Formats: sequence, C-alpha cells, structure tokens
Amino acid sequence: MSRITLLLAGAALLAVPLQAMAKDATVAALATPAKPAKAYHFELITKSNASPYWLAVRSGADEAAKKYGATVSFEAPASGLDLAGQIGMVNNAVTAGTDGLILAAQNPQALLKPVKSALAAHIPVVTVDSGLSPNIADTFLATSNIGAAAALAKYTAAHLMHGKGQYAIVDFNHTASTGIARPKGFMQGMKAYTGIKRMGPIQYSQNDVSTGLRIATTMLTQYPKLDVIFGANDRAALGPAEAVQRAHSKVKVVGFDADLGEIAYVKAGIIQASILQSPYDMGYYAVVALLDKIAGKTLPKRISTPYFLLTPANLGSAKATAAIRQYAPDYKPAG
Repeated sequence: MSRITLLLAGAALLAVPLQAMAKDATVAALATPAKPAKAYHFELITKSNASPYWLAVRSGADEAAKKYGATVSFEAPASGLDLAGQIGMVNNAVTAGTDGLILAAQNPQALLKPVKSALAAHIPVVTVDSGLSPNIADTFLATSNIGAAAALAKYTAAHLMHGKGQYAIVDFNHTASTGIARPKGFMQGMKAYTGIKRMGPIQYSQNDVSTGLRIATTMLTQYPKLDVIFGANDRAALGPAEAVQRAHSKVKVVGFDADLGEIAYVKAGIIQASILQSPYDMGYYAVVALLDKIAGKTLPKRISTPYFLLTPANLGSAKATAAIRQYAPDYKPAG
C-alpha cells in the first residue's frame, strides 16, 4: 500500500463522528510547504522505541521529509521511564544545531527547560501526542485525550455495561500528559452513570505488559463483580486482555491504540472497544508544521488529530481498516 494512499485514508478519518475537535485547529490549517531553500534536518524524539505507535509516528515523519526534501533522525529511549535519557537527547539535538525538533514529551514539566533552550536557539519545536505544560512549543499535534477517553467511557457505559456495574483502570504511568488525561477523561465520561462505580485506585503498569497482566489478574480476584478494565494505552490494555483470556473471564477490556496484538484481542471479543489515534498523521504533519514555521507562517497553538472508536462490530469496515493502517500500513482485514 502506498504511503500517499495511507495519508489520504488517514485524512478520511476526519469524518469519523467520535472525535474531539472542539475549538482546536485541524491539520487542514497547515499550509502545503513550498520547496525549501535548503535541505533541512530535523530530529524526532519520542517517549520510547518500545511500541509500534512510535514507529508509526516515525514512518509519517519520514514520508513527509522525503516528499519535501528534508531528513529526519529518530531517537528515543528504550524505556518510556528514562526521563534523563530523553532530556539528554533533546539537549544534544539543540547543541548539534538541528533545524527543527519534533518531541513526544515523557513529562510535561521536565522537558520545559530543554525546549526553552531550543526555542532560545531559534530552533522550532513541534510536540506530538504528549505535550508540555504550559504549551510553549510552536504547535502541538495530538488526539484530544480527555475527549476521546470520555467518548470511550460513554460507549462502554451505555453499550457494554448498560448503565450499571463496576470498572477499574490500568494506566501506563502518572507523569506523561496522556497518562494523566486519559484516566481523567474516562472517569469524567463515567460520571453521568450513577449506577457505575470505579473499583480501587488507578494502577500503573509502567508500560510493561507483564506488569499489567499481574495487576489485572489481581483485580479479577479482588473484584469478583468487575465488568470492565480500561487500559490507557496499548501496553496497558494488552496485560488485562491476557489476564481475562487466561482466566476465561467475562470481564471486558477497553483501551487505546492498535498494536496488532490488540487487534487480535478485538477479533476474539476480549477487547470490546479501543480508541485508535492517528500516529502516522502526527509524524507527517509535524514535519509540515516545522517547514511552515521556518517559512514564516503562523501555526495554530494546538492541532487536534482524528480518532476512531474500534469495536468488534466495525472491525471489518473501511474506516476501521484506514484507522488500523495508521499503525500498521500493511494491515489487511480478514475475508
């Protein structure tokens, strides 16, 4: 499948009803870059290299760079918990004089100082997926995580729990902006349903599937009337899904993202809903935004990228296939 076809398919997700654009701009607000006066070199630094999600961001950035005559170097810590490593990578990129920085911040406050150094050196900065607080980057491309998680919660409450029951949350960490926003949004979405109760505190898997498996296994024993476990990213959903499968439990798992392991669990009916983001588009349009900034164009402070609510019922649809291909370009639906 061609990358241009993938990009067009991703853009088609803008028509998906379950998305939170609100007051934010969309990628349509970005200008098509003119041919740059020189071959710019950009640095892409994500939270880790341990998830297909970040490789999809990289793939999008590489495609845009190729199209517009730039190059992109990819760096990421092996672990999403290596904050010192990520800070060092940003500092090194600034010292090396990169022409632009694309960053998915492990911590919204801890990365402020190195990003300020980049901006002071007149290096444009675009954050993707996980931003800064306050948002000092030139622009921030991301899913509306609170809105998407709230939409997932409302779907879960209405269609999977029928307005009553118990749920628990497995998050991936409590320091990344996404790790903060998604449980917040999910709990906000559940508030309208007085017959639904959250069981226990939020548990943290630290982006480790085996830790999520252990946490969820304990939940299944500790809360025998549990109906749903929400996993706040791909790693946090896979552990609970495996726990449910091993226990032959009727507990439903809902989550974020589209690791191919998650898709298998959706097909099996263990993961009953997952929010699919647009990682390829984030990487692609981050490069476009850097080129626009260098060309003197004004960027929106925040750009919302679309999301799609995947369920077993819509898994075979064209929209679902387009959404999954944001993560896995060669994905082919069965049948």
